[in-house]
Amino acid sequence: MLARWLSGLEPVHRATTREERESIYRFRYTVYVEELGRRLGTAHHETRTVWDDDDEAPYTLHMYTGTPQSMTGSLRVRFWEPGRIPEYDFKTFNMQVFPGIETTRVSEVGRLMIRPSMRGKLLLPAIARAAYEFLVAEFDGVLAFCYGAPGLVPHYQKLGFRLYDCPLVPTPDGMNIGMVSVLSDGEHLKRVGSPASGLPERYFTLARRRRDLERYAHLFNEDALRLEIDPARVWERVEHDLTSAGTADDKPSFLEGLPRDVMRLLTSKGFIVDVSESTLVTREGHGDREMFVVLEGSFEVIDQSGRRIALLAKGDLFGEVAFFRESGRRSATVRAVTDGQVLVIRRRFLNDLRKDNPRAAAEILFRLGRILSERLAGVLQERQMSKIAAEEG
Repeated sequence: MLARWLSGLEPVHRATTREERESIYRFRYTVYVEELGRRLGTAHHETRTVWDDDDEAPYTLHMYTGTPQSMTGSLRVRFWEPGRIPEYDFKTFNMQVFPGIETTRVSEVGRLMIRPSMRGKLLLPAIARAAYEFLVAEFDGVLAFCYGAPGLVPHYQKLGFRLYDCPLVPTPDGMNIGMVSVLSDGEHLKRVGSPASGLPERYFTLARRRRDLERYAHLFNEDALRLEIDPARVWERVEHDLTSAGTADDKPSFLEGLPRDVMRLLTSKGFIVDVSESTLVTREGHGDREMFVVLEGSFEVIDQSGRRIALLAKGDLFGEVAFFRESGRRSATVRAVTDGQVLVIRRRFLNDLRKDNPRAAAEILFRLGRILSERLAGVLQERQMSKIAAEEG
């Protein structure tokens, strides 16, 4: 069965020419800018390309599927010899917590994108497997880092990446989550069904795999993480904060308005993120469909002019407009006013729930519709009051 699966993987090419790299930069623009509306500092609108200075560095490898004329997927791998890690990346990924990092070959995989029409096919496994083989067979790498939007965490986990004590990664589009893969950890790759499953046994001795596991195991202790991903503990926290204790002004929260069994089902697929003061959580215009429930702290909603239009507290929901919009674009910017915590709810889970449990999905969608209606009524009332005040003035 494995042989048949491998034979179905798309060929993955390495970009060795200027033409191939330029094609990748144009492909990035169509996905990042045109589809997702991202505000990357490296987007060059006059040439309709997205590229960074690192893209042309000797420690960078580009991979892609399809052809330069019709690209279907791409990935960038940056790899550094011991002691050559750029300071920015070292701090961003909090690499100092990894024992022996000064003498370790590490890498960062990013700029991963798939053409929309090809998502859900075998492109991602093919690219992931090819990147893994390069890192272990040719580079002799030990650790591979990555970061992505909260909603992408489950996808990266399936590739073999793990959460650890890494601060949120700030980007112009909102907060991202840092993760790491111990390339020799064959047991974990098998456990999560990674496309690289079975490869560590080919490239690493048993002694090496055990040594790396012992060296890094403590970093993945759930008590040391800045995210809470265990379903039982997520439910325990939500139940205590939003049902037993109530919200700050005793108004019912989005979750509290749901039947208990539906609320537990919904939170079982979510995770909790610690958010520091001033963190940009989401940005207006960015394509990102996750929803967030405030568990702790205060968050401000900001319009295009930078004016605060709402202040969110415990129990409040945001991100629901993008959930319903066909484009998935955010309608407002949200920033943390204080340190806090949010529960992240993925749209994909709700889509699956419509098939598997229509009753629960209907309860959730009804509650979302009610919240949207109440907010629309508030906006219309505010506009009416402003009009009256202007006429009287």
